[in-house]
Amino acid sequence: NSNYSVLLGDLHIKIENEKPIFKMKVLEKHLNSADYAHGGFLMSLLDNAMGNACFLAFGKNPCVTISMTTHFIKAASLGDELIVKPLVEKKTNTLCFVKSEILCKDEVLASGTGIWKLAKLNKTIKQKLTEDDGGW
Repeated sequence: NSNYSVLLGDLHIKIENEKPIFKMKVLEKHLNSADYAHGGFLMSLLDNAMGNACFLAFGKNPCVTISMTTHFIKAASLGDELIVKPLVEKKTNTLCFVKSEILCKDEVLASGTGIWKLAKLNKTIKQKLTEDDGGW
């Protein structure tokens, strides 16, 4: 869990059919001035979920975002429970290609695609990493 992930809030994960599913509730701190979930929050949620899917695909080895594209479709509101089901489309030795959607009550709110690269971390950073399954 990064410092930024802590700011974002509780991102819960469960594994179904060997694939991760993420869940997060829209909190007041995630709202924009129109009282809808801020686009930056939705992008961060996609980035975290797709990045975590790559982390798992790389055998729980950290990776970093190379590129990400997001499409906003519908707004999310305070209290909405958002579900993200990333799909790893391809993985090489160092790159992971993912697509995903943010769902609320079976409606698509946003979609995204991205590429993550396996990170080369120094020994100090590797020691700081801890396992937290965030299960729900």
